[in-house]
Amino acid sequence: MAAFRFEFLLELATDAREREAKLLQAAQAAEQGARDRLTQIQHYCDEYRRRLTQSGQNGISVVQFRDYQLFLGKLDDATRQQSAEVVRLVAERDAALARFVECEKKLKAYEALKVRHGKQQDRLELVREQKLLDEFNSRRR
Repeated sequence: MAAFRFEFLLELATDAREREAKLLQAAQAAEQGARDRLTQIQHYCDEYRRRLTQSGQNGISVVQFRDYQLFLGKLDDATRQQSAEVVRLVAERDAALARFVECEKKLKAYEALKVRHGKQQDRLELVREQKLLDEFNSRRR
């Protein structure tokens, strides 16, 4: 049986797919981590606004109110930055997914070629066996 001449390329495609799968998994984890941090920041910001409202109802000095406002501004900045990070990581994850899908397609193509090669080799083997049987039977007569 003849060796599959694209075996090396099949192995390379398999390695590439595994590598891209790991990169995709890392990108998904990074995105989820960024989303979790954004949720935490938003929750903390909401909690801090609630405290400001409560403090305002109980009476608060101008200095304390200014400090609350400054800190809320910093929290809003952090929320914007984290939102931008989530958007960046979503794009990175999408790119990793596209690379993974491309590697998967390439691998499937090589696997299909290998299956086709195996079937062709099986047919050739059947033809050889039939030829040998025919020769053997023609000699017996």
